[in-house]
Amino acid sequence: MKNLKILLIVGVSVLLFSGCVTKSKYVELENRYKTCSKDLENVTSEKIDFDNKSRELEKEVTQLKTSVELLRTDTMTLTRKLNQSEKNLAKLKRDYDDLLRSFTDLNVSNNEEVKKLMLGIDSIRVQLVQREGELREKEAKLADLQEILKQKDDEVRLLKEKVINALKGYMDKGLKVYEKNGKVYVSMDEKLLFASGSWVVSPEGIKALQELMKVLETEVDINVLIEGHTDNVPYKGNAQVKDNWDLSVMRATAVVKVILKDSTIDPKRISAAGRGEFFPIDPADTPEARAKNRRTEIILTPKLDELLKIIESN
Repeated sequence: MKNLKILLIVGVSVLLFSGCVTKSKYVELENRYKTCSKDLENVTSEKIDFDNKSRELEKEVTQLKTSVELLRTDTMTLTRKLNQSEKNLAKLKRDYDDLLRSFTDLNVSNNEEVKKLMLGIDSIRVQLVQREGELREKEAKLADLQEILKQKDDEVRLLKEKVINALKGYMDKGLKVYEKNGKVYVSMDEKLLFASGSWVVSPEGIKALQELMKVLETEVDINVLIEGHTDNVPYKGNAQVKDNWDLSVMRATAVVKVILKDSTIDPKRISAAGRGEFFPIDPADTPEARAKNRRTEIILTPKLDELLKIIESN
């Protein structure tokens, strides 16, 4: 960056002393500057959209988990009510048998009272049957939800194993793979992907991303979110990239382009977002902490369409 400033100063000095810049050349440079500024505005707008989509997805996942917990609670409540109703029915049957014996012993001929009692018992029996049906329906839905959740957990575990096997050659070069909240995270340090202050992916980084691309091509039911993160040192950029926000967005989109190049991955599955310096791994203000925070995270999330259908039908 310092060498670039020196070159710019020398270039401007030469131009000033030589007087060789024509008006048409100046207009051309000014137009290119305006075009770059417009592109930056578009990228920033896309970044905001990606951030919103990411937050919506996280909110949906939270709502799904809450709905599952509510279904579990509802099922436990219905089970307790059913058990109590069965106890009540058993008591009513015992009472009814006692009454029949008493009526027989006393030769009671009041059949209307007996009929009323029978009708009451039959009504309770019908209600119990209805409640049993509702409980079975709830239990079936809960079983479906639990089975889908188990399948998703298994898919996440297998996906993590595939990613680790594909990227094991880079584990000692600033790459980590871990599972969190039902998602697989691939965290890549800056040193693996980019030079300092750059958003051009290095040859080594391209090789690692191409290995990950092979896994994503086979896992068609996985959504991909790529997040760029920087440290808290202010970035002094140019007209195209002015600060850490811009740098993080440019890095995220650069990774997207590498993954999609010459691949069969549907671009609709992939989103890119810039996080700037606002989601640090280590908040300490040390060189080691800042190195940890300069990273790119590739977040792999299984689709939840089946789970959504079951909850919506409840």
